[in-house]
Amino acid sequence: MLTIYILFVCIVSLLSTRVTPEVWGYFLVEDGGNYPITHWENVIGRAKSVDINIPLKTISNNQAILNRTKDRRWVFKDLGSKNGSEINGYRLKSEKSYYVNPGDEITMGGVHCTVAPASLEESRNNLFMREMDKGPVAPWKIMLAITVFQGLSIIQLIIGMGKEITLTALLSIVILSVVMWVYVGFFKSMRRRGFEMEMIAFFMTTINLTIMSSYNPADTLKQLVAALLGIGLMIVMCIYLRDLERTKKIRSTLIGLSVLLFAINLIFGTNKYGAANWIVIGGVSAQPSEIVKLALICIGAGTLEELYNRKNTIMYAGFAFFCVGCLAIMGDFGTALIFFATFLVVSFLRSGDLSRMILTIAGSGLMGLMVLRFKPYIASRFAVWGHVWDFANDQGYQQTRTMSFGAGGGLLGLGAGNGSLKNVAASNTDLVFGFVMEEWGFIIAVLMVLCIITLSLFAVISIVAGRSTFYTIGACGAATMFLVQTILNVFGALDLFPLTGVTFPFLSCGGTSMLASWAMLAYFKAADMRENASLAVRKED
Repeated sequence: MLTIYILFVCIVSLLSTRVTPEVWGYFLVEDGGNYPITHWENVIGRAKSVDINIPLKTISNNQAILNRTKDRRWVFKDLGSKNGSEINGYRLKSEKSYYVNPGDEITMGGVHCTVAPASLEESRNNLFMREMDKGPVAPWKIMLAITVFQGLSIIQLIIGMGKEITLTALLSIVILSVVMWVYVGFFKSMRRRGFEMEMIAFFMTTINLTIMSSYNPADTLKQLVAALLGIGLMIVMCIYLRDLERTKKIRSTLIGLSVLLFAINLIFGTNKYGAANWIVIGGVSAQPSEIVKLALICIGAGTLEELYNRKNTIMYAGFAFFCVGCLAIMGDFGTALIFFATFLVVSFLRSGDLSRMILTIAGSGLMGLMVLRFKPYIASRFAVWGHVWDFANDQGYQQTRTMSFGAGGGLLGLGAGNGSLKNVAASNTDLVFGFVMEEWGFIIAVLMVLCIITLSLFAVISIVAGRSTFYTIGACGAATMFLVQTILNVFGALDLFPLTGVTFPFLSCGGTSMLASWAMLAYFKAADMRENASLAVRKED
């Protein structure tokens, strides 16, 4: 009942969000055309897909870009149009940006236009419409419910595990609760609001800690430390994402670090469960690919101006296929699929070219067949797909136990610490959905999936009023990773898809997985346009 209350309030609040696009000015065209400017980045042209559509034959499909800067000025850039563009009679050089002041005459294909500021009445209407928007739900009741849930979880672990449970494992849950209250209290003191995403993440992390306490109590503290590092990284990323110019400059560094991480992984990687995607240093293991996920999204996202730069597109495609190739060599077929799916979605958002995406899928399908041909371990998993019961004590051992024990949990579960699936290898990572079903019940297991779906839908909703394509593409890229990762984890455990060995965001145990899941929230927070709801949006913006 607590779970349903916590997640129902958070999910309804996120999905009922309605942020009205504000009018930042007007693009006036001779002969009466009057187009409101509702984005910070706008494509002007004849195509139906552009932001400011001028249906005149002398205008190119994608004529120019009109951007709003941090100091509230407008910048105009011709996109190499057929008839060119002029400002106050000066012929503009293609691909070069120029400041435009209110009243300046912009000529595109012989059509005279100008940019006009929003009127005082329009500015007042913007304020009125923003006040009409539904605000975030207050976090206090949700936090209290989560705290009660955490207390009951501790009691259940003591009952279920007896002497096996450790004080350190129980204290880890208590510390997480304290961190949650400190986090919200600190940012509330800075007049921030809108903590539904974090509440979902804190709740799922609580379930994660109980899973680790049941599976191996000695490692629960390590899992907590990873979560705390992830929260810290999320905050740092949110602050860094405030400045897009600064964010764009770090991409080359991210590419270099990612290549270095994969190179180290290829040379010194340790094989676990058929994939050499682990690095072990001093008894501590980590998955570099989880960190590279964050870089892949940042490198793929871009401002509207960058989307029309072929060099950026080629760079991103090359980096993405390098990552997928390295993962294929390591035998990490599941993570390779996640990277590839994210690449497809981000590429489509960057270009809108469906035919190119279809060709990419076809080419990658052939690459996938080659991987299956030369990676027997992966091929064996595909071989038993759909009939694991015929190999219940061999290749289908993990899936059949997951379904059997998971079904044994019923709707409400057997209680934390009372499950039997924890005796099966990878039950707290690749098979974690079955672990939750057995100990916490089918209802809570389904709600965990619904949490990931909610975050993804919120990313789509945010597109309407997004400040920049960088933030919307970043949020949709993160949503794609979360969704595909969840689908592969759940469907693989239930034999609806071959078991690919990927984690469930926030739920699966593993330090780098937990750290990356929390850090990924930064992309969702950056796309949150509700007033003062995002750490990644400055109040003056």
